[in-house]
Amino acid sequence: MKWIKKTGISIVLCIWLCSIAGCGSGKTNLEDATVPLALGLDVEDQKLHYYVSAPVFSKDIQKKSREAAGLAEGLRSSKNQQDAQFPGSVGGRNFQVIIVGKELLKYKDWFKVLDVTFRDPRNTITDKIIAVDGPVSDIFNFQSKDQPPILIFLKAIVESGSKISTTVSTTAQELHRQLYDRAMTPAISEIKIENNKILLKGTTLLSRKGQYRTSLTYQETSLLQILKKEAGPGISLTFPVDKLQQTVPYNIDKVSFTLGGTSVKIKSSHENGKFRYKVKVKSIIAITEKFLEFELRDDFDGMEKKLSEGMKVAIEKIIEKFQQHEIDPVGFGFYARAYQYPLYKEVQDNWGKELSRAQFDVEVDLRIAATGAVE
Repeated sequence: MKWIKKTGISIVLCIWLCSIAGCGSGKTNLEDATVPLALGLDVEDQKLHYYVSAPVFSKDIQKKSREAAGLAEGLRSSKNQQDAQFPGSVGGRNFQVIIVGKELLKYKDWFKVLDVTFRDPRNTITDKIIAVDGPVSDIFNFQSKDQPPILIFLKAIVESGSKISTTVSTTAQELHRQLYDRAMTPAISEIKIENNKILLKGTTLLSRKGQYRTSLTYQETSLLQILKKEAGPGISLTFPVDKLQQTVPYNIDKVSFTLGGTSVKIKSSHENGKFRYKVKVKSIIAITEKFLEFELRDDFDGMEKKLSEGMKVAIEKIIEKFQQHEIDPVGFGFYARAYQYPLYKEVQDNWGKELSRAQFDVEVDLRIAATGAVE
């Protein structure tokens, strides 16, 4: 037993000595390392271009990021090119954001360019996928004194926007799921440069093959998130309630409100050779702004009906937009697959086209719970 005890002590001592030696001889100073955290992909002159950004940790350098760019047939084949443009040790490819240009989104199955992201276990799959309305090079070359490094700023605005449902937050893993699930189509966040600032624009909607189809505004994105049952309380919406003559430079016929707890019920059926959906939305709301002369206390029911009708029309319009482009970012296909599976199975390979033929009955019931501090 003594020799077992001595052997155990010797093994522990050897491991400890090896760890000390490893820490001492193999360490890399942070300022000598390069950690790429942002990747850009775009098509220029019908060729794939990549862009990479890495933070700079040296306090002696004013610009806090370093960029690289080049042509590539694939991400793995361009690795040596990327490494040649960065000094020091390149520490992996744990990207935080992947920015995709609309020129690349015009191609079917562009997503296969990211094959190495899923094939190599050293890579992350939680990267935020972001579409840019314009050249990706403009984003990576953009410099502003009042904004943090691009990779930090982009991730922050997407996360904050998704919390208030003005955009979606789609990771590489989630995009992979959306592309390969035939019951829905993908949605990713969208940005653009405007007035020398990078702005969150809303949401980009893709086909089942990943091609660009259309974009959603902030409010349309909020309605999308409501239909997907992924919207939290506090969403702000604005709808017209009266057709008033515009005499001032602001909207006098619109009322803004925030949603409290929201209930969304979607039922599917199949009648006369078409799928049919009944969508019912109920919510408690708080009025946050109104300009028109309307005595809320005297006619709560009237205002509730006007706002309910305004939201109903907006939901119907966004569904028509989905049908026009033969896409299903809501996932109406999930309901058909769950409740009418034999019929869904016959059309699952061309679900977008089938959804464009579907009939929708939308009902919205809003109840005013608060009108603010003043009437």
